[in-house]
Amino acid sequence: MILVCLCFLLWMTCLSQGRLHAEEISLTSCNWHPYVGENLPGFGFTSEIISQAFQQAGDTVTFTILPWKRALYLTQSGEFDAVYSGYYSEERASVYALSNPYTQSAVFLCALKESAVNYKSLKDLQPYLIGVVRGYVNGPEFDRATYLRRDEAFSDLNNLGKLMAKRVDIIVIDKFVALYYLKNSPFSEGDIDRVEFLQPPLKVMPVHVMFSKAVPGFQKKVAVFNAGLEQIRKNGVMDQIMEKYGFLDHE
Repeated sequence: MILVCLCFLLWMTCLSQGRLHAEEISLTSCNWHPYVGENLPGFGFTSEIISQAFQQAGDTVTFTILPWKRALYLTQSGEFDAVYSGYYSEERASVYALSNPYTQSAVFLCALKESAVNYKSLKDLQPYLIGVVRGYVNGPEFDRATYLRRDEAFSDLNNLGKLMAKRVDIIVIDKFVALYYLKNSPFSEGDIDRVEFLQPPLKVMPVHVMFSKAVPGFQKKVAVFNAGLEQIRKNGVMDQIMEKYGFLDHE
């Protein structure tokens, strides 16, 4: 009986210490479907990845969706622990402490399978009309290729609609964005099987959580997140999240 009581007391002590050291991490980002969205389940698949990574250490998270520039400013000033959905730059690395990447944004040339586009280099694309979104950066080599014919759209959704209607031959689009719109916008059920993403991608940008250096203990938060991220990659939680959102077979 004494041994049982001692074990119970030890368990209660460990539990209370775990709660004592658990933190609530405040994060902010902007709407970037399907990566992040205030109206998406779980605030989007990347928000769930981040939440699960912190949960490995018993930490909880709160998400606030703001315009991007405001999210950056309020994190830099220390109002939030971190801002996520960030690409690396030397300037950002000097202001924030960047985590290991938790996903990547891969921008592809996307075509209809039935078009049988021949693509090994950008030079091969000269016969085709390529849909782009006005103002987007699509990779240095593509953007410098003045010999390519481009057709501008106002949004990724508009561009995707042009492709499905065969008003353009190819479009430039983030792969996860394309899959999200094909599943959640007024396209035909089989349209997702009509498209192909031409290899290699135009650009692949790792995506990071950027922690505020104005918040005390930010180094520990970075370490906790990185460790939790590695853990959910090993224990299968990451794959479960990607499967839940329909992206596991499309990474």
